Amino acid sequence: MHPLLQKQNALHDEASLLLEKTLLPILEQYGKVSVGGSYSYKLLNYPDLDIDVVSDDVSKDFFAKLSGELIRLDYTSKFKSADRVNYPHTHSEKRPFGYWVSPDINFGDNVWKLDIWLQKPEWYTGDTNRYAEELLTISDEHRTAILLLKEELIGKNLYGVGKEFISVDVYDGVLRGDTKTIDELRDFLTSAKS
Repeated sequence: MHPLLQKQNALHDEASLLLEKTLLPILEQYGKVSVGGSYSYKLLNYPDLDIDVVSDDVSKDFFAKLSGELIRLDYTSKFKSADRVNYPHTHSEKRPFGYWVSPDINFGDNVWKLDIWLQKPEWYTGDTNRYAEELLTISDEHRTAILLLKEELIGKNLYGVGKEFISVDVYDGVLRGDTKTIDELRDFLTSAKS
């Protein structure tokens, strides 16, 4: 098995424990929880979880209460949040609408960076799981290609929100353009936009 697949599997196992033992018991009190992104696709390169919490009761007070609960956890070492309801993103086409909560949680061998979005049903798009059907059935060859490309982009500081590439760029590039290098990915994305 490729070392990046082994790393992914170890990260996925640790994330599952974090969810089961710590996060889900808290988050499920606030609404319907959906864990998406790299965790759900089994394409983790680093300790990162994308979680949506959807409820009709979402409000600024709701946001403050959940933030307080997560800050009080013994494992929380850092915390960021944003009100993207009253103060929308500058790049709103690429980010959800709602309240963003982002604790860093020390768990197992890693510091897990969480992106939790509190959303009302009418705001929720389900976008964090839009590739599930395709990515859950890909071959180990494609899975490895995605992990290798993401790893290279992370190493060159080109990957993540506010950077040149995000995960959906890599997924599209590998699945639809059979890209394997950064230059191939750039070319694919440029031609896809034109």
